[in-house]
Amino acid sequence: MFFDFTVPVPIIKGKITSRKKGKSIHVEYLYDRIYHPEKKYNVPKRAVIGKVCIDDTSSMFPNEKFLEFFPDTVIPEVRPLAYRSCCLRIGSYLVIKKVIEEYHLNQMLSTWLGEDCRLFLDLVAFSIITEDNAGMYYPDFAYNHPLFSSQMKIYSDSSVSRLLGSLTKEQSVGFLNDWNTHRDHRQRIYISYDSTNKNCQAGDIELVEFGHAKDDKGLPVINIAITYDKTSSKVVE
Repeated sequence: MFFDFTVPVPIIKGKITSRKKGKSIHVEYLYDRIYHPEKKYNVPKRAVIGKVCIDDTSSMFPNEKFLEFFPDTVIPEVRPLAYRSCCLRIGSYLVIKKVIEEYHLNQMLSTWLGEDCRLFLDLVAFSIITEDNAGMYYPDFAYNHPLFSSQMKIYSDSSVSRLLGSLTKEQSVGFLNDWNTHRDHRQRIYISYDSTNKNCQAGDIELVEFGHAKDDKGLPVINIAITYDKTSSKVVE
């Protein structure tokens, strides 16, 4: 998948080549050479890192491989205004905004995240409304929903990944401590609890392990549980 912003085509002698595919010109990067003793020559290993821009052949639309091989490249932080829909879905935004204001979540988050708290609140709204947490789909959500970010800027999915990757345990614990100081610890809480498991096809990650799955497909599973206050429906664990 090619991103919808452009970057300069890298200039690295002997490593960057172009190949026409249909009506497009793909940019390939030579990242390795494998020597075959039986054939007595090197076999080049190339990866497609972008697609040449028709209007400017010195620029290209990069893909995920480009970010892997050229992580230090400066990429656009926001989408241009043309990507904003002329009709915004505002209903759920108003409800979430009311909850945020009522519990002073923006003030608590800004203490630990600074200006990033606005984008973080957008991601919270995105997760609640779409019932999804894949950052790559955030720009599509932002296209037709109001945002908490300054001037409702639409940040790229790579900006979302950088924000989530930069969060520290200190920030997380600090926010939870601030949240808990405003709770009434004398109040009796009646909780409801439910758990389930899901098969995982994400590969070798620490969170999953083999066990007894409800729908056993021979895959490792991840257990998901939620505990919440039956009176207020707040998640308490």
